[in-house]
Amino acid sequence: MSLEKRLNDMPEGIDSENVAELRQALLRLQKQLKRSKERTEDLVEITQQAAYDAMLTMGKIPPVPEVVPDKRKTKAEAALWHMTDWQGAKRTVSYNSEIMRKRVMEFASKAVRITNIQRADHPVKTCHILFGGDMVEGLFNFPTQAFEVDATLFEQYVQVSRLCVDVVRFALANYEQVTVIPEWGNHGRIGSKRDNVPRSDNFDRMCYELARQLLAGEKRLTWLDCPEDVQRVEIGTYRALLIHGDEVGRNGFASPGAIVQHMNRWRSGSYPWEFRDVYVGHYHTHAEWPMANGLGSVYQSGSTESDNRYAGVMLAASATPSQRLHFVDPVKGRVTAVYKVWLD
Repeated sequence: MSLEKRLNDMPEGIDSENVAELRQALLRLQKQLKRSKERTEDLVEITQQAAYDAMLTMGKIPPVPEVVPDKRKTKAEAALWHMTDWQGAKRTVSYNSEIMRKRVMEFASKAVRITNIQRADHPVKTCHILFGGDMVEGLFNFPTQAFEVDATLFEQYVQVSRLCVDVVRFALANYEQVTVIPEWGNHGRIGSKRDNVPRSDNFDRMCYELARQLLAGEKRLTWLDCPEDVQRVEIGTYRALLIHGDEVGRNGFASPGAIVQHMNRWRSGSYPWEFRDVYVGHYHTHAEWPMANGLGSVYQSGSTESDNRYAGVMLAASATPSQRLHFVDPVKGRVTAVYKVWLD
């Protein structure tokens, strides 16, 4: 029953003046709720428009020209770009947003050059881009993080979204078909771990969605969503999982042995989908470990970031900037070539 009806059905003996006051209070509350809802809707619209306008100030996004089809009849392979842990807006003595962009686009350029070497032997018509998470640095992962970035959250949202757009457009200019499989990371978290915010409400995912919408007119592009934190990769008969890496272990850390053991349990049936390989980021280092069946592998990829003081002091670890490039046989369902692409 509505509050207004309850006011009309008040029992006898209640002062009519009080009822009138309650009715006026109800009307004021209804007007306030309406204005609040309108402000919220306006805020969402303004934010979306501001992000779009900010994106346009970085330069017009022209349509991608068509690619000349490779008509050779020999068996084709697919390129797989595992791009992860850009830490967009992270600021150290050797890293910032400008260096991030330079290194990301350098990887794309090197990946195409290596693809053209592969094409001397066989067609490589398609590219699968695995965005592995922690594309933004965020602001909620540790207390002093706000002093270690060169851009606000809004600026991170715009800059990283645009960089995703430029990477995908570069791929579309060099492959006949491009598929994007995105995954979000812990740095995209909104608020602290104790805040009551759905895990899938994540700035990485927001960046992916803005980039996807900006490229909605590209007919040769397939861009998947990531409502969960485990993504499935399918290239012909090849099947793999894409995770960020903080899903395994405690407080986002696990040893290599623990990661492989965890993935072996998933592969043996605890994850309800058969897969061969697993792609992991999060740790900023390039590594490969075999699965127990001797067929699949856990592939860990590096980061574009350099000079991570936390990793050096707390984990006694350091890494040279890199990303991962694979080529996949879609018929036999396996990786045929593995490249560590240096970006220092």
